[in-house]
Amino acid sequence: MYDTLAFALTKRCTAACEICCFSSCPTDKETLNLDRVKQYIEESKDIEEVKTIAFTGGEPFLLYDDLLELVSKARNAGKRVNAITNAFWANTESVALEKLGALKSQGLNFLSLSFDSYHEKYVDVNNVRNVLRAATDLNIPTAISIVKVKNENIGHIVDRLGDAIYTSDIKVAPCLPSGRAAVNFSIDDFDRTINVDTCKCEYGGNLVVLYDGKVYPCCSQAVVDMDLSVGNFNELNLHEVMKLLKNNALLYFLRNANFSFYVDYAREKLKMDVPNKVVSPCELCSILFKDNKVDLYYEHVEGMIRELKETVAK
Repeated sequence: MYDTLAFALTKRCTAACEICCFSSCPTDKETLNLDRVKQYIEESKDIEEVKTIAFTGGEPFLLYDDLLELVSKARNAGKRVNAITNAFWANTESVALEKLGALKSQGLNFLSLSFDSYHEKYVDVNNVRNVLRAATDLNIPTAISIVKVKNENIGHIVDRLGDAIYTSDIKVAPCLPSGRAAVNFSIDDFDRTINVDTCKCEYGGNLVVLYDGKVYPCCSQAVVDMDLSVGNFNELNLHEVMKLLKNNALLYFLRNANFSFYVDYAREKLKMDVPNKVVSPCELCSILFKDNKVDLYYEHVEGMIRELKETVAK
């Protein structure tokens, strides 16, 4: 079930973090057709399983006026509304209160902030504090997302945020070898602690439209490395996208079977070099399905479908 519909409104960002999965920067131009985004939101009214609409980037607050309108439309569609930001815009607490207050009045339910040793090179920690305090005053739930590489100490990040973090959830995630991180760090810099035999898909409930219009079945940091797009939102309506996702056998087994269904086949039949441990299921997914490898698994998937049909027929 896809209960969250996310839009990466723009690839552009005020930062150019070393670990950015999309390799975003201030000069990026790619932005979604916002009229098309509005159409998708309108179509979501008829899709009850979509409970939440999220706006991300890049940095969606670069399109603040548009964001206000989109948040309002999402609320009017009967959805919860989430957004993400790096807080570049919150130079003072009064500015943070004004902008967040306007967003809340339009329907914003939750705000996620990205801040770590890579973001702090571009965004003053006081901006993040301003947003956290304003959100507390406005009763907007928040979470702080901290990404780290292997052996990186992140205690100073928490210390610098100070008492502003008390009402916010803190989420620490290991950096994936994706996007700019794959270029700036060696494979030994990534925390590969998860055994591939225990991996299961973690983002099965998220449907994301990236800044280039491609529609993906998850919001993983590594999604751009995978050949799992089901099409382009400029060519498909939301109902068509949902049908494609639900009728995709490869995705079905990815969601409902252990990753060993694909790992064993990749190792034994495709002779792929799959490591025993990975940073997360998302890294494993990118290893299995990047570089146009998806077609290599269709014979395996079709064989399993035949077996299931024969079992049911008995």
